[in-house]
Amino acid sequence: MQVKAKLQSRNKFCLSLSMLGLLSYSLTAHAGLLVGHLTDKNGQSVSNAVLFATPLDTPSPVKKPGETSIVAQENYAFSPFLTVIRSGTLVRFPNKDNHEHHLKSFSQAKTFELRVNSKKEEPAPILFDKAGEVALVCHFHDWMRGFIYVVDTPYFAKTDASGSAALNNLPGGKYEVKAWAPNMFGEPLAQTVQVANEGPSNVKFQFNFVPKAPPAPRNLSKGTATFGYD
Repeated sequence: MQVKAKLQSRNKFCLSLSMLGLLSYSLTAHAGLLVGHLTDKNGQSVSNAVLFATPLDTPSPVKKPGETSIVAQENYAFSPFLTVIRSGTLVRFPNKDNHEHHLKSFSQAKTFELRVNSKKEEPAPILFDKAGEVALVCHFHDWMRGFIYVVDTPYFAKTDASGSAALNNLPGGKYEVKAWAPNMFGEPLAQTVQVANEGPSNVKFQFNFVPKAPPAPRNLSKGTATFGYD
């Protein structure tokens, strides 16, 4: 009887796992996929650009509290060059270089100034609570440039080297889809797209300019002058 009871218990457990697997598959199967391709004015693929989608039929899912992102200073460059976050995210700015950095942003979405010394404790993270472009510079190293782009939706991605970006697990429905690239003037490009419940939906954007390439990292020795105005 004990053996029979154990077998019944194991069968019920296996059945529960199987049902959970089917439920997970069902939820995944009915999630949409939006694939975007971004090009410049010459038709060339644009990497390090942003694609994001805001649902028009339903409200966006509630953001999880306490989300954190990292923008490091490494080899005298911002790493990554472009960071995309949802509004309400905290951003840390660790310094992995041998010299101090003096970070600044004059952007409307976030204005701040931060001294970051690699030999001291990392400063407190900064809250980015307003959507839009945030351009980063270093007062000490004038070649350093970087961007944080803040969106009010959980559906966002950066383009890869082929200019493509994929937004996964979108509920089927109508979306306002936007594209943005660093050094862009004006509002992001926008389209209204109907995302299918299953299978990929596609969207294309073409910018009217050629985005600049990210600044190359630099390997500076401790004795090298590092101030851009030296």
